[in-house]
Amino acid sequence: MALQKNVATPTLAGTGAVQRQLTAAQLLGMSDEHYMGAAQKQSFRTLLVNIKELLEERGRGSAAEIAIGGAGADPIDRASAEEEHQLAMSARARDAAQLIDVRAALERIEADEFGWCIETGEMIGIGRLLICPTATLCFEAQQRLESKTSRFRS
Repeated sequence: MALQKNVATPTLAGTGAVQRQLTAAQLLGMSDEHYMGAAQKQSFRTLLVNIKELLEERGRGSAAEIAIGGAGADPIDRASAEEEHQLAMSARARDAAQLIDVRAALERIEADEFGWCIETGEMIGIGRLLICPTATLCFEAQQRLESKTSRFRS
């Protein structure tokens, strides 16, 4: 997912007052003492809600596409339709898995656990969260996990 110029347009709860928008550069420029403060959490909440809405809309569209898909009389048309159907099913499964991750990240924000590594308790980091806002592991913990996984595959 590409970074948006303005990551969020947070509002103050119940007041309707709009805070200034935080860009990715502004988020990255904030010091560690502001890590997962109200402004950063609101920015990521807005980003995750936008991703969630996009995934839900795509899910509705792909469900309709899958239901409509038809096959022609020609064997080539049927094969093509079957391939398109399989691709749509794969995309829908991928989006459903990502939607679960996004909802879990939103729950972590509400529980004040977002942005912290579930393995080490260290900061995940703004840069990593901008790239993957559903991340649950810091860079080092993710590397250890991938190293273990690749060793078991061999």
